[in-house]
Amino acid sequence: MALDESNDQDQTEEQGGFTFCINKDLLNQVQGVKIDLTYMGFVVEPDVPLSASDGGSACGSCSSGCGGH
Repeated sequence: MALDESNDQDQTEEQGGFTFCINKDLLNQVQGVKIDLTYMGFVVEPDVPLSASDGGSACGSCSSGCGGH
């Protein structure tokens, strides 16, 4: 998750006064994400986790890219 400006390849959504963006191709792969705040920081969980061969991590949670729904 990072601060970024959206572009033509992004899907954007506003939630709670914040605008989130995610790459449309990535959104198509993960089918949506849940963003939560824990004592350790932000946690971004995809509805459909990426496999290690898709560029995801083997640990089961995703924390890269621009968060969105």
